[in-house]
Amino acid sequence: MSNMGTSISGPLRPPFVLQRAFIETPFERRFLSIVRHAWQERSWHVISAVPGSGKSLGIGELVRTSGAYKDKTGAPYLPVLAVCSPKNNAQAPALGEELASAFGVVPSMPWKRLRIWLVQAMAAFQVECIIIDDAHDLNRFTLSFLKELTDKLAAFPYKRLVGLCLVTAHSGDVIPLKEIIKQPDEIWRQFYRRMDKLHPFCVVDGHTQDEIVEILPNFEDLYRSQLPDLRLRRWAPYIYEQLTNPILDLDSSRRVTMDNLTKFVTIALGHAYDRGERDVNGQILKETAELLIQHRDDPFHIDGDAALFHIDGDSTNEELPPEQAVG
Repeated sequence: MSNMGTSISGPLRPPFVLQRAFIETPFERRFLSIVRHAWQERSWHVISAVPGSGKSLGIGELVRTSGAYKDKTGAPYLPVLAVCSPKNNAQAPALGEELASAFGVVPSMPWKRLRIWLVQAMAAFQVECIIIDDAHDLNRFTLSFLKELTDKLAAFPYKRLVGLCLVTAHSGDVIPLKEIIKQPDEIWRQFYRRMDKLHPFCVVDGHTQDEIVEILPNFEDLYRSQLPDLRLRRWAPYIYEQLTNPILDLDSSRRVTMDNLTKFVTIALGHAYDRGERDVNGQILKETAELLIQHRDDPFHIDGDAALFHIDGDSTNEELPPEQAVG
């Protein structure tokens, strides 16, 4: 009779567990410094970075630590209001509903009344900064509504200036929304006049090799319980070179996104753990690089249940990455 829970060698090894934690990377410090400036100075910015940089994670952490509360009388304080832009060329009502949802409720009322309610709610909740994530999906109608909303907050009786961060993804040298905001029409001249005088359009760069060296010990701390001898920092030069391959670094920026770094590290650590290793090695890192770069777009055939997500590759003729010490 078979024993489904044990083998000859003892109990089954528990599966590799992915750890979820916010890491304050150099990118996050750069990105959040701009957002905090907008919050403090009530300034307006378009803030752009390549997809996978960590913009949404940074926004979530800022909201979590922003100090929102209700006092003893029940009066609310929501200093940072963050929403994701509606998609598919949405009109102003769709953005209005997204903003209303940040207060925990979308009132059932006509759009004409909801516009007024939003101004009242933002004043009552003491909103100091509005953040729109995925703002590249905004258009002239939703941008115009944001101007109307903030104009009414700034006017009597509220007299409340708010910061505005339009957080976008970009590729190449094109900054989303700039083409709309820099139009000569009077409404856009007014919009642009409200933007920060020195840095209205900001591009936040990804990570350098030295910054990868700084980040990797965070993964060591997160996964030490599963890989007791884990030492990732020594592999920073090799990991950086793999992640700046043109297949992953589409703009040839020689910068690394946190999304790619996290995928590379966690895949490698999972393979090491599954093989019973206590640390990663050059062979595992090379296989991970092949998986993410050479075989990423290969069709993956799933048949049977014996080797799900196991990739076989012939790499016997390729040189293993050297173990590169980082001082």
